[in-house]
Amino acid sequence: MVDISDDDLDTWVAAFEEIDDARLRSRIGDLLWERKHQHRPDQKARAACTALLELAEDSGWDLMTGVDGLVRALELSLALSDDELRDRTVSQMVRSIRAELLSGEDRPGITFSLLQPLVDLPPSVRPPELRELLESGQEKYGNDPHQMEAALDLLAEIVGPEKTAALREREVQLWRNAAANTTGIVRLAWLEHALDLARTHGLKDDARNIRSELGSITEEELDLRTVSGEVKVPTSDVERFIEAFIQSDDWETSLGRFGAHGPPGGEPENVEREVRQQMESHPLRYLMTNIVVDPDSGTTIFHATDEVSQEVAATAQHRMFAARIWSVFAVDILHRLEEKYGRPSHDALSDFFRTDFIDEGVSDRIARAFELFWDGEADESAHVLAPRLETVLREVARQLGVPIIREPIGNKPGGVRSLGDLFHSHEGLLPTPGWQAYFLHLLSDPLGNNLRNVIGHGMRARISPEDAALLLHAACLLRLLRPPEQPPDRGVAE
Repeated sequence: MVDISDDDLDTWVAAFEEIDDARLRSRIGDLLWERKHQHRPDQKARAACTALLELAEDSGWDLMTGVDGLVRALELSLALSDDELRDRTVSQMVRSIRAELLSGEDRPGITFSLLQPLVDLPPSVRPPELRELLESGQEKYGNDPHQMEAALDLLAEIVGPEKTAALREREVQLWRNAAANTTGIVRLAWLEHALDLARTHGLKDDARNIRSELGSITEEELDLRTVSGEVKVPTSDVERFIEAFIQSDDWETSLGRFGAHGPPGGEPENVEREVRQQMESHPLRYLMTNIVVDPDSGTTIFHATDEVSQEVAATAQHRMFAARIWSVFAVDILHRLEEKYGRPSHDALSDFFRTDFIDEGVSDRIARAFELFWDGEADESAHVLAPRLETVLREVARQLGVPIIREPIGNKPGGVRSLGDLFHSHEGLLPTPGWQAYFLHLLSDPLGNNLRNVIGHGMRARISPEDAALLLHAACLLRLLRPPEQPPDRGVAE
């Protein structure tokens, strides 16, 4: 309207004064009021309000459009401070709510669209029937927890503070009861909503009980389904790829090449480009909330609800997929390497991994992890190796001048900084941003493989050969790291 000239608005005024159609008078009168055009624009607003009340009673008028018209009529009457017009509108809204509640139709949107603006009125001018209408809404829509919650939310706005807590407890119990009557991922989602309500309203005991209930849900109870796909790769291409790692004259060079391959998933700019392309190619997939469930505990760890969070989840999924593909090849490469060169002695392996960042004690354990893997003890290999990878990363951080401890503050004790905190606080721990993002994903990102935490917290009964191979690959990459003044070791990709 700001682009409409006064001359054009004068034409609108002339038309408004001539027409008798309620639809046109409601619209043009409202627009002229908003523009505050000519003398006494309030008269146009009153006429628009009256027209909207007339339309709301017209059986030929679209029902939801009539509801919107009543809401707008109330807004106009309040803006005009016209008590008589406000009371007329409120009475019409009450009649419409009663009619809807008595109908056999299940249209809660009509009821609650009219109830909300009545609840928003100052207490002194709310209709005396309001509480009765809200309770009738609870009775009619009580089988639907979403609508019941809407009714309780509105009721909480009009009762005194002493009754609000009881209503909030009813809301929480509502969702817990709904969850008890369903199964799978729906049960999980409704329990999480109950927990969110309990936290929001300070119901600590309820929140504690719900957390306990969530923690007891197993992955089997979620009734998830595996969706898989198949990509055929010629055997000759696979063989050429694997052979590229073991064509050297010695195992040392082969392990160097193995460690230098990657990072799985690529550098951040490439990952971002691929993820954005995927989101643009399949937009419907990202319109719905994406719930990320921890595969070990069965609990929800992330909700992707908007574009930013959807991209975060999609990026993690991209790296997870890349790591899984690479892990299959990594297992084969490690076994082929042993077959070709024979198993190195323990001392030779330990000496191979000893660097400025890896001391003798740690290199001894890395060597033992390789031996366990070749013995078919992948779980034991991973448990030996995972904490040592963290040891090496902390030593890298220390030598680069990155603080690895938190100092005590007052009576709060200090301690070591978490591995994730180290990754986030310093971008140069690893050779490229892609390697740093991959290591974070592999070891300590809850949305990633998170193997350091999975192993350290005992979250998984057994670590697979594929995951163990990823940790061994990470050890080979860390072995290639050198302080800036030293030349790169053999096996580093050019």
